[in-house]
Amino acid sequence: METNYVNPHQPLKFVDESRIDGIDYADPTLEPVVSVVVPIFNASYTLDEALASLEVQTMDNIEIICVDDASTDRSRAIIDAHASRDGRYVVVSHARNCGYGASMNDGIAAARGQWIAILEPDDYVLPDMYEKLLATPAEVDATDVEIIKSPYIREIREDGVRRGDVAKTHLNCRYRGLIEPSWQPFSMKDPGVTHLLRHHPSIWSALYSTTFLAEYGLRFVEYPGSGWADNEFFYDTLLRARRIVYRDEPFYVYREETPAEFDSFARDRKLLRFERWQSMADIIEELGIDDEVIRASHVSKGFTYLGEQISTWGEDDPEVRQAMEKMFARMDPRLVEKERRVSPHLKKLYFEARGIPHRSAGDRPRYYRALAKEFVHTLRSNGIRYTADQVKQTIKRH
Repeated sequence: METNYVNPHQPLKFVDESRIDGIDYADPTLEPVVSVVVPIFNASYTLDEALASLEVQTMDNIEIICVDDASTDRSRAIIDAHASRDGRYVVVSHARNCGYGASMNDGIAAARGQWIAILEPDDYVLPDMYEKLLATPAEVDATDVEIIKSPYIREIREDGVRRGDVAKTHLNCRYRGLIEPSWQPFSMKDPGVTHLLRHHPSIWSALYSTTFLAEYGLRFVEYPGSGWADNEFFYDTLLRARRIVYRDEPFYVYREETPAEFDSFARDRKLLRFERWQSMADIIEELGIDDEVIRASHVSKGFTYLGEQISTWGEDDPEVRQAMEKMFARMDPRLVEKERRVSPHLKKLYFEARGIPHRSAGDRPRYYRALAKEFVHTLRSNGIRYTADQVKQTIKRH
């Protein structure tokens, strides 16, 4: 393995050099502003489109770091074909399959840019993503910013349609139009940005200062495979950052799971959501965060995860029950009581499990008012047809 370069922005070392089978810099003299890390394992069906979306970026000064995690399909041939035509490619080869987190860590360690971007190989980006994200507001000193964040586009498919085939529809993500920082740049203690923590981690709809990642030694947890390997990085970056800039325009197209894929994931990994919630709670404690806006967001996320698993396994499943009670033990009852977006039934489960008296008379009206507010936002953001479908699903669950 040869690494014949000195990176002025990123002093991080490879976590495990023994897994690196080789690194090829198509143009070793390139000095990119943005390094886009693409973690790849058997992604041949969508990889060509993903890489093509990077090659047509209106910002030329980027490098495309493909980490081939020992793929066994045509992924490597696709990577090599693109790299042979474009000098901005860096190809990191793994000797063995190591997982999403390891691929991301090795891609970041190989990066030469001032900013780190992420593209998952079954997604794609709009042509002006990096140019527009770096066009920060006039009053903001870009050299002093740690994270530049944006919303994303949700690509929805019918069950049975492969990722990369014809999409059913494109929607705005749930937090577009809801992020209202008091000033820019901001930190997550600003109550106007709480929705960033309450929804999908979406670590890829952002740019991260390489210096910021190096300052705190921020890396991905190296879980096997790819399922939910981004949650800790999501909290570690956003909760540590003191200077975040938000642009309320989507550039990243995220291909969501279909309902059947979502249900299959929930069945195959019964306790994963609870495990990741606990890991993120550990980060909050490690950082000594006592801000109630942030802690309430984490409480809300826990109930979201719980509702998803109960819908699949039922609340009487012994393993789900045990994980639920372990999660409840780390929740502040004051924050649970004040959380309007948690259904009365789930609140009742919480207070009963904790043996805490609870007056539930006002829960239902507050909950339905919160739902109505969300539906109004959904209507404005994604139209009447999608909103009507969401209302029907909510009624069915209740």
